[in-house]
Amino acid sequence: MFRGRFECRVDQKGRLLLPTAYRQALPSKEKSLVITNSLYKGRRCLDVYSLKEWEKLEKKVAKMPSFRAEVQAYQRFYLASGQVVEADKNNRLLVPQTLRKFSDLTDEVVCVGMGHKFEIWSSDVWNQLFSGMAENFENILATIADIEEVD
Repeated sequence: MFRGRFECRVDQKGRLLLPTAYRQALPSKEKSLVITNSLYKGRRCLDVYSLKEWEKLEKKVAKMPSFRAEVQAYQRFYLASGQVVEADKNNRLLVPQTLRKFSDLTDEVVCVGMGHKFEIWSSDVWNQLFSGMAENFENILATIADIEEVD
């Protein structure tokens, strides 16, 4: 599980040092990750999965009715943008240029653990988003309290 929030830097070549906690969350010896574009409330970010989790997602989507426009749109936007990257010997990920451009990543980013994946956000965008969530957290908490657990 990817846990925690980390402020990170992307170097001039587009490489991101993978936080230690995230390296430890990967299956042993797995260095392959899949990065894809994502959106949350109209704000752009990147989602990052272990290759194993990405393959689970692909299998789940493959079982959906492929003729549905929403499934096709999901495949085109999310799955087709997924790019496999390998951590180098220094545990850096090269974030593809097209994905950096999509998410407006500069040198300062925030990595946010979301369990089976983590997100990469531009620091400026994340700070605005996080501030809004903090202001509304009591309402969010009340809503979460009303949601029943699913086993």
